[in-house]
Order: sequence, then C-alpha cells, then structure tokens
Amino acid sequence: MATVTSAVPATSLAQHAHPALNWGAIFSGWLVATGTAALLYVAGLALGFSAFDPHNAALTAKGISIGAALWMILTWGGSLFLGALFASWFDGRNDAEMGAVRGIAVWGLAVSATGLLIVTGLAHVGFINIDAYAPAGTASGVDAEAVAHYTAATMWVAFVSGLLALVTAALGGWLGARHVPHVYHLRVYEAPRRI
Repeated sequence: MATVTSAVPATSLAQHAHPALNWGAIFSGWLVATGTAALLYVAGLALGFSAFDPHNAALTAKGISIGAALWMILTWGGSLFLGALFASWFDGRNDAEMGAVRGIAVWGLAVSATGLLIVTGLAHVGFINIDAYAPAGTASGVDAEAVAHYTAATMWVAFVSGLLALVTAALGGWLGARHVPHVYHLRVYEAPRRI
C-alpha cells in the first residue's frame, strides 16, 4: 500500500486584517453634518419667525413648539445621514459594514460635542439667579409644573431625534461605502503635460 503525502504544510496561519477607522474621514463627515445641521437650524428659525402671529400668540406658540420638535428630529436625522455618507466617501473603501461603523462614529462624535455644548450652556445658566427676576411678593416666577412638563417633552424629543439620527447615520455610512465605486469610477489622474 502506497502512502500519500501532501504538499500543504501541516500548520498554516490565516491572517485577517482588522479594519481600522479613518478618523480624518470621520471628522470630515462630522463637519459636513455640523454644517448641514447649522444651515437647517437657521432655516427652521426663519420659518418659525415667519409663522409667528403676534395677534394670536398662544396658538402660534403651540404650533411653533410642535414644528420645532419635528424640525429638530428631521434636522438631526438628515444632517447625520449626509455626514456619515460623506465620511464613507472620504474614506474611499468599499466596505459596507465598516461604512455603518463610520456612520455610528460620526453620530457618537456629534452627540458628544452637542452634549458638551449643552452642559456648558446649562452650567452658565445655573449661575443666573432666577429669583432676582421673580415678581414682587412671590418666591419664584417659575411654574414648577410647566417646567416639569416642558423638560419631559424636551427629553423625549431629544431621545427620539438621537435614536433616529443613530439609525440614519448608520444607514448613511452603509450606503456611502456601497457607492464608493460609483463616486470614484470616473476619477483619472494624469501627470501634468510639459510644453
């Protein structure tokens, strides 16, 4: 009986490269998202001030607050979708799963920066003495029930917009990475001609 030998070595190591994030692309995507959000927030302010009716302020204020909540949710979702899309395009790799991770990283950077700005603003507001502006004879001019209601509503709007922005950022990064070949397929770089 003949023995069969194999030319394949007994031990072989399979190496898989661990994907790395391109932080330059992520910061660039965050800048695109921030610029888009700023532009959309200014458009929302312009629409809100245009819709204000001084003769029916109570009804207008209610409509503006609902519109502002919807505008905030749409602005976060849309701007982070575009930021994640551009982050994947700036990275230039055709890897859809890493595109979703890039989108989530853009979202995390945006949420962290926004949280830092909000905390800084609230810390500044905390130094203002509210009782100094209260009407004479009252302990405070602030209605605690209204503050609790609006705080809860604001937190729910922030939660929904943050969750929607997370989903749209992951989707934007995923779509951006899937379309990298379409973005770069016409790029031809030639050496400059000498005359």
